[in-house]
Amino acid sequence: MSLPAQTCAACGASFAPAYAYQRIAMGSAVRWVCSEGCRAQFSASLKGPSAKPVYKLAILNQKGGTGKTTSSVNIAAGMAAAGKRVLLIDADSQGHVGISLGVSAEKGLYHVVVEGADPAACAVRARENLDVLCGDERLASADIFLARMNEGRDRLLKERMAALAGYDIIMVDCGPSLSLLNLNILTYVDAVLVPVSCDYLSLVGVRQILKTIQGVNERLGHPVKILGVLPTFYDTRNKISDEAVQSLRLHFEGRVLDPIRVNTRLKEAPSHKKSIFDYDPDSRGAEDYRRAVKWINARIEPAG
Repeated sequence: MSLPAQTCAACGASFAPAYAYQRIAMGSAVRWVCSEGCRAQFSASLKGPSAKPVYKLAILNQKGGTGKTTSSVNIAAGMAAAGKRVLLIDADSQGHVGISLGVSAEKGLYHVVVEGADPAACAVRARENLDVLCGDERLASADIFLARMNEGRDRLLKERMAALAGYDIIMVDCGPSLSLLNLNILTYVDAVLVPVSCDYLSLVGVRQILKTIQGVNERLGHPVKILGVLPTFYDTRNKISDEAVQSLRLHFEGRVLDPIRVNTRLKEAPSHKKSIFDYDPDSRGAEDYRRAVKWINARIEPAG
């Protein structure tokens, strides 16, 4: 009986497997190669720079309207511009990451989670050093799929992504909810970056995130940590902005980044399908996110 068509992990060609050497088992995942040459190329890539541990970072806030996607897109773009090989995963059913960067794909995160598609084959190139694994409205039904699983519903994404190589950092733009998909993400990543808009209600929402991460650490046995807290929508004209940043620094001390100021150019960039660095590299928004990228890099490089 012939096997279904597969995508070569080395050259990307579609082919029908016919020989045992074309199947490469990697833990709970499987990779396929179309020829002995591609098998050698793929094996060599695992022994090279891409074999080092990939740092995985979730951008998460269960409250909406905190600048989560804006932060995900611009930090990922800044990382790529600094020479990091970056994969940005859109785990929000609104699909705003692809819209913001002007990319789309036939298959995305839904197909990886639900159908077991190869994440490397589903990712699309957005910029030099920056790939995107797109999300769309189908992700809403991924939660239903996960809920119907008898075992491993909290760790399926980790299994699906296990063999993915070739990146220095994988970032995940999470949806604004406490869903099974977000729990999968928390058991997959190393750390969380929390964007918090400078208002009272967002400060209250931070407590929910802390409880969620504590629950993942205790009940699921995965040591995820908070890498940093990023104040967003900082307005120098409003007293509440200063009070919010001071409150965050009181509770999180050295893990609070410098705030992202309110900036019209940041709002305009997605409509032009550009990051802030492409759209207006001299703007205050670019300056603030460039500083955030530098802060994050300084803390993840020693860990790598």
